[in-house]
Amino acid sequence: MKQARSWAYLSAFCLLSMPLFAGVSSNELKLGSGNAEFGSEVSVPLTLDTTDQVQGLVAAFDWDGALGTGAGLDDGAGIAGADSVFKRIEADYMVLAVVVDINGSAPESIGPGPALAIATARITCGQTAGTSPVVFRDGLYASANGGPVQDNVVVVGGLSFGASEGLTLTDGSFSCLASVPNFSINDIGTNGQGLCCAQVLMKNDSLVEAYQIALCHPADLTLASISLGAAATAQGADFNSEDISAAGGVLGVVIDLVQPFTDNMIPAGPANHIATYCYSFTTEGVYDLTFCDNVLGSPLKENLQVIDGTSVNPELRDGTIDCRDVVVPPGEQMFACGSREQDEDGIPGPVEGTVGQQTEVCFYIKSPEDSASGHAQFDHIQGFSMAVSYCCDVSAEEVIDIEGTIVEAIGAEFVSIQVDNDPNDGDGCELIIGVLVDASPPFDGQTIPPLPQFQLIGCVPFNINDDDALCDTCCPVMFTDGVNGRGKVPTKNLISVENESRSPQLMNCEICIVGEERFCRGDCNFSNMGMMCVDISDAASVVSFLFLPGTWKFEPPCLDACDCNDDGRIDLADAVCILQYLFTFGMTPPAPGPGWDPDTMTELPNGPDPTDDKLDCAAGRTCD
Repeated sequence: MKQARSWAYLSAFCLLSMPLFAGVSSNELKLGSGNAEFGSEVSVPLTLDTTDQVQGLVAAFDWDGALGTGAGLDDGAGIAGADSVFKRIEADYMVLAVVVDINGSAPESIGPGPALAIATARITCGQTAGTSPVVFRDGLYASANGGPVQDNVVVVGGLSFGASEGLTLTDGSFSCLASVPNFSINDIGTNGQGLCCAQVLMKNDSLVEAYQIALCHPADLTLASISLGAAATAQGADFNSEDISAAGGVLGVVIDLVQPFTDNMIPAGPANHIATYCYSFTTEGVYDLTFCDNVLGSPLKENLQVIDGTSVNPELRDGTIDCRDVVVPPGEQMFACGSREQDEDGIPGPVEGTVGQQTEVCFYIKSPEDSASGHAQFDHIQGFSMAVSYCCDVSAEEVIDIEGTIVEAIGAEFVSIQVDNDPNDGDGCELIIGVLVDASPPFDGQTIPPLPQFQLIGCVPFNINDDDALCDTCCPVMFTDGVNGRGKVPTKNLISVENESRSPQLMNCEICIVGEERFCRGDCNFSNMGMMCVDISDAASVVSFLFLPGTWKFEPPCLDACDCNDDGRIDLADAVCILQYLFTFGMTPPAPGPGWDPDTMTELPNGPDPTDDKLDCAAGRTCD
């Protein structure tokens, strides 16, 4: 045994010159073992067996970095209350240094005992199968970059004991195993439109060329739709087929089926999103969803992945779906999304968008007055974070318009938005909004006051992919705890009040996609006669729509086309506009059209409306 070593973290022990105990001293630092699948974290426990009062310790150990990468080092119960805990976590080694008592307050030491939990090392397995020893190392690693290298020691009575003084060091190990492919259920709840939805996630260690899902549901649910997941859309799946029945739904997907063959496949991942199943319900509740082989379809279908041209049956992990409409109790905070328009109850309206065009999704907050006397002011909001996921058929812009919102009105000092439109990162597309009201000096305690109705906090532009296959589909926009945007920190939907976090209730929305509206302005009867699309019958159609009764009344299939002067309404001036254009060399109706340019003697095709108004053109949608 020798005097305490030169260890900067235990300088306080030099003051402790207590004599050593008369009995036999026994100390052992021990690393355990664990195993995990590829891409998952394996836990290796570090324990201490001691007959002494241990005042501090250092543990330094390493492993084969080709098998796993250091992810974390969690404190164990045995060092709870220690005054100083120093950790170094590198790709292939870790160092832990603990000083139990520096300031003279309890606890003063780690008491005697077997298998005292000191820490747990977390190591992320790569994609190589194998077992690596986890080995204590003396004199190799410093506890801080640039500091002195450390030995494995325990400190007793102000003296350090290492391997040469009788400290037993027992190495451990971890194993990384090829994972079993599986299908699982991720409940994403109600979407605010009367449907509850669940994602099907796929775990795969190899490239997947195709897959088939057969998912059964109870009789109280009705399957409304099946849509491709982010992992399939990211690879531009060439073929998908849905078969919906009363008992369940089958989805078959082939990633690369038609020329030109690009060998695109779904990459390996622990939770690739491959499908979304949405259900309508009449009775609220939590229901079981069950993967069911050889039950659905004709011929009967199995759940499978196709890898290297061979069908593989994955492990099937059934789940549940929460089909309960969101009801806002008095005094409860809530997040919601939708359009800028709100109904008479303040509920945001539905969001619609056009293929290849831009729309916007607006976000709302509600925090009713609780009116409780002597109660913390939980209705006065200091800030909030919104975590949102959406299908990758759309892409959000990293900008939020707060003009005219409660956020602008109170002068929030920190407003941030982060967007992840990458469909290839395995977790879909996400955005994170953060607002802190009082973020810079002078700090005066400013908050968002109670909001009895939904108040707009900002609108985010979304671009819809130019793909007619999206017509008549809806893209869910869901508040989703745990999204990380472009970073690594998972974010939750939280409201900060009274310096603590509270979870709001959540009302999701969706972007419903229609085809681009194309028409020829002035073609009120929608005859679409090419370069002669506007004629005298269109003026008659305007008059009939405005003034004729009963069966004589004309119902325009495209209101926007009847708006000849493009003032956003249909009235007698539009009939005059058409007649002047045709017979008195009047102004040519504004774009789009009509279909003949007398200056160039060329035909002008039908087109979209470049001006925003309340008139629509249902018959002119390109995918109807």
